[in-house]
Parts: sequence; structure tokens; C-alpha cells
Amino acid sequence: MIRLFVPADLGRLLHIEQQSFPKSPYSRTTLIQLFLLYPETFWVYVDSTKEEICAYLVFSGDGHLISLAVHPSERRRGIAEALVRKAMKALPVKRMRAEVRRSNRVALAFYQKLGFQVAGVIRNYYGDEDALVVQWKPVSSREPSPASGVLS
Repeated sequence: MIRLFVPADLGRLLHIEQQSFPKSPYSRTTLIQLFLLYPETFWVYVDSTKEEICAYLVFSGDGHLISLAVHPSERRRGIAEALVRKAMKALPVKRMRAEVRRSNRVALAFYQKLGFQVAGVIRNYYGDEDALVVQWKPVSSREPSPASGVLS
């Protein structure tokens, strides 16, 4: 089940952050700030069998996917995909973008599976590593490419 984040979820999200991003987890303050900035687009995924939060997603109304984390023991079950697909449908604008560590081939493959394409690079985004900017637009809103033979 996907539902809105509430402050009582904070402890579990801090645990997920620490397990998912041991080098640079978000702090309590950062998660609270994200909640204050994006209360309608800060979602948690609750496993119905365990009745426990196992993932979260936060994104802005302009389509910037700010953070997505799934507890390592719950990965490869389609949870991240369910969260991102729901966000794609909920967006008031029809595009989404995210940053991915250049070395994170698993995350890059995940986004590409969902139709994201690499749109750029941000040098030293993670301090010691570049970020690849991945972007998704529905097929109907993509501009024709020059190689497609379609004139605009």
C-alpha cells in the first residue's frame, strides 16, 4: 500500500536511509524539511503482510524525483517501480527527472527499464562522483529526433 508520509514514520525512514545510503543518509532534519516542502508527494510504501514501511519516495510537482529508497531486504519485489509509476501518473507536468551516481549501474538500469533516458551529467554532484541526470517523458510528449525522419 502506498500512502502519504506522516511524522510518526520518521524513525523507520531514518533506518531505511541508513541501510540504503550508508555513505550519505539523509538526516532527521532533511527528511522533515522534505515533508514540509512536499507534503502531498512524500509517500511511503507499507508492506501489507508485515504492516511495516519498507520504502519511500519524495518528488516535486515539477517532476524532480528527490529521493527513492527501498530497504535492502525488500528490493527486487517491484516496490520502487510501483512508487515511481504512481508518481508518473500523479505529476501535473508530464516529465520526471532524477540524479543517479555514475557508478550505480543497478539504479541506472532500473530507470532505463521505466523509460528514463540519460539527459546529462552533473560533475561532482555527490562530492566525489558525478551524477547522471535521467529523464522520463511519455512517448506522446517526446520531441521527434532528427534521425526519426519526422520533420518538425
